[in-house]
Amino acid sequence: MSQPFSCIVWACSLLLSLGIQAAELPNGIQLSDNQTIKRTLQGDPESLDPHLAIGMPEDHVIRELFEGLVTQDLQGNIIPGQAESWQSSSDGKIWTFNIRKGLKWSDGKPLNAYDFVYSFRRLADPKTASPYAWYLASMSIKNAKAITEGKASASELGINAPNEHELILTLSQPTPYLLPMLTHRSVKPVPEQAIKKYGKNWVMANNIVVNGPFILKKRVIRELLTLGRNALYWNDSKTVLTQVTFLIIESETATLLRYRANEVDMVSVIPVSHYKSLATKVPEQLKSTPALSTYYLTFNTKKPPMDNKKIRRALAFAINREKIASSILGLGQKPAYTFTPPTVTGFIPPVPDYQAMSDSERLFLAKQLLEDAGYSKEKPLKLTYLYNNTGINRLIAIAVQEMWQKHLPVILTLESQEWATYLQNKLSGNYQVARALWGGDYDDAMTMLDNHTPEHANNSSFYDNPAYNQSLSKAQETLNRKQRNKIYEQAELILARDMPITPVFWNSNNYLIKPNLRGVSYTNPEGRIYSKEIYRIK
Repeated sequence: MSQPFSCIVWACSLLLSLGIQAAELPNGIQLSDNQTIKRTLQGDPESLDPHLAIGMPEDHVIRELFEGLVTQDLQGNIIPGQAESWQSSSDGKIWTFNIRKGLKWSDGKPLNAYDFVYSFRRLADPKTASPYAWYLASMSIKNAKAITEGKASASELGINAPNEHELILTLSQPTPYLLPMLTHRSVKPVPEQAIKKYGKNWVMANNIVVNGPFILKKRVIRELLTLGRNALYWNDSKTVLTQVTFLIIESETATLLRYRANEVDMVSVIPVSHYKSLATKVPEQLKSTPALSTYYLTFNTKKPPMDNKKIRRALAFAINREKIASSILGLGQKPAYTFTPPTVTGFIPPVPDYQAMSDSERLFLAKQLLEDAGYSKEKPLKLTYLYNNTGINRLIAIAVQEMWQKHLPVILTLESQEWATYLQNKLSGNYQVARALWGGDYDDAMTMLDNHTPEHANNSSFYDNPAYNQSLSKAQETLNRKQRNKIYEQAELILARDMPITPVFWNSNNYLIKPNLRGVSYTNPEGRIYSKEIYRIK
């Protein structure tokens, strides 16, 4: 990385530190007296510990409670967070972050660069057993992989603080997408004092200590979480909302009913059967944008019969993606034959061999593959399909069941579970076929593709192909985005050939937002909403 790049990073960081932060109210705006909102979650968060959380419900809440070195604006662009500015060395291996002065935890204790050192080390430490420990190695932080594998001490991680306001990250190689990666929940700071005092119970409502714009006031398991303003947040004066309540509602229909009854102000799940009606009746409240996420089926490749590539490919070929995306759903989703959506800047998804076939050609080949694997009408392939119980997931499960059983010698049993149980069974390998959804964490195809590497905690297919892994390692070392995207295209083709997972559709972000709400970041490709930006007008 050249010196001019370093100067650009430094200059941009200074400009950003002076830019718009949190809710910036237009001139003449009249605020409502009621500055509380109610949102929904499709599952109860398993943990509010940034190092132990893994699902989307957790992400939505943790984003309100904790803030990292950097954060995002309404469009998803990187802006300063706990760090007011940063600069990179000429070779891109040393990053220095200037931590804001006067930062405090919600318990009043000072927050400084040493807290980030503690937090990064805790994430890497095998004793923490974080499902996102791999993330540090993906960022190329020095010694991260050796530490997570138990071959080095956490104190050897490439992070240090010369003083309270200077944090230095040392990388083993330049990481071109480092700043976007730093928006992830796993690299937000956690309070050493609370963790030492309460242990694993530090995230309980009466114990939790945070550094974000909101604090946890109340939690009723499987019912709600209520957040209040954090008066000690560095930019609290620009936050308008006084309270955010997350209601745990797994049913899309129930969520819509609550929205219509004005019991919910914003929802991000819309029943398929109501979408067209809503687009006609309340178009100003319905927001749809392409998402950086993919809905897919994951196959348990470590257990028979899904360890057989012929079976996986046959099942993938027999899915009519166009029908699911357009006819069954019709919420703006696009049929997917590769894992990474075109939402990623500059990435053009390649066309795998099976995508170029007609439906009849794919079905013919699917039958042939199953026959080669030893299955027939007399000896059908018996499988169980695991999904968490929501309306859209149920529709897709039924559609896949019909497609497979109609065209192939397959008997598919559907098994629905509540979120936490489903997630545990999928990640532990207690399944054969399961639905899955992955939303990217930053604007680079790596955020999608490294899901299928051995180190990734979300690698529920347990896929491990040296050629695939090597291609991603090469991409990680490639600074030029255009060249890097070419490598990603080849990785996609390897994935399509081995089929440890099969993409179904590229997802869309769909929201219903009450007309008197402003500052909702629904255009963020990662689907991240920041309540600190939101306010209610009269």
